[in-house]
Amino acid sequence: MRRYTTNYTWLLLIFLVGCSTISQEKVRDIDRKIGELSQASQTLEKKIDDLSRSVSLLVSDGNELHNELDVTKTTCKDNQQKIEDVAIVIKNIDNRIECMGADFKAAGEEMDKRLDGLEKDEIELSNRLEIMKFDMRGADREKTASPALP
Repeated sequence: MRRYTTNYTWLLLIFLVGCSTISQEKVRDIDRKIGELSQASQTLEKKIDDLSRSVSLLVSDGNELHNELDVTKTTCKDNQQKIEDVAIVIKNIDNRIECMGADFKAAGEEMDKRLDGLEKDEIELSNRLEIMKFDMRGADREKTASPALP
């Protein structure tokens, strides 16, 4: 039995040494894998931090663009209102110009009529003056011819 005990003891020792060797290799593998995973997780953490900064910048830029868009919309509405006001003023001015044009046209026609009347009166006065001059010459001739006859 002793013999079996020695053999079993040796087998047990060999088994334990083998198991401890296998365990140490597994521990080294596990430690190496833990180190790799640790490095990978640190790299991922850095990437996540970079991405979160990028997302924060994007959100900030998006908010600024949104605010600028609101300002632009407000400005656009103000400009559109001003354009509408200018269009109304232009329409009023156009109406006034049309009315003034009609008034000037009527005044021009009236002036033309008056000028025509004045031209006719001038011609008539000129004719009368000529007749008067003719009559005066004829009367002077008669006066000069009358005293010589008696």
